[in-house]
Amino acid sequence: MALDALPGGHQSVLEALPAPLQACLSRAPRVVLIANNPAITAADFQALNIGVDDVVVSFNTCIKASLLDSRSVNVVVHGYNAQDAYFFGLPLGPDVQRLFDQAGERCFTMLVGCAAPMSPLTRVAMYWDRIPLPPLWNYPVDRPGGKRYVGPSTGFNTLVLFDWLRGHAGYTYQLMTLGFSNEAGKLWGGHAWDYERDWLQKSDVIVVPLQPRRWWQKLFRRK
Repeated sequence: MALDALPGGHQSVLEALPAPLQACLSRAPRVVLIANNPAITAADFQALNIGVDDVVVSFNTCIKASLLDSRSVNVVVHGYNAQDAYFFGLPLGPDVQRLFDQAGERCFTMLVGCAAPMSPLTRVAMYWDRIPLPPLWNYPVDRPGGKRYVGPSTGFNTLVLFDWLRGHAGYTYQLMTLGFSNEAGKLWGGHAWDYERDWLQKSDVIVVPLQPRRWWQKLFRRK
């Protein structure tokens, strides 16, 4: 079945992006996705040496928001909880709100998984469920034990989106991830993490490893 015949297939992946964000992406040498991984440290983030034209992407509650710099371009992506009709991470936490207050012209919001009518918002990219890209539409449905996956994680939706843009919109940025790994321990069972990790490993996305931890740091790792 053609992707445009499926729910969400009517939307334009590129045109959903606000024009100012498209302009930032055209100048960006790198787009760096920062996972909500408690194992990420300030040293991990500082080693990226983020520049003013780099685009840094965070997700939902943005647990590493205190590390972000208002001098770079920041995109905050919020996934939709269809069952309870709200977006994860909204309203914004204080560290994310600080970024928007300090440099609102370099901060953007992206909403993914929208399932209810919404009016367009300035500087906000809105994507209906599901974004019409093959890795998302081929996402596993059934998980072991008879339950069903709820769908792609917010991070995977975004990763596939920015990867597609490189090949179809003329952008030349390097795509990188930090913390898209399992150092934090058990992951929520509602997403097909093996599928998402396998796709990432087979892609040409640059996976930045976390810096080695001392033995005593591992003892105090957050659960």
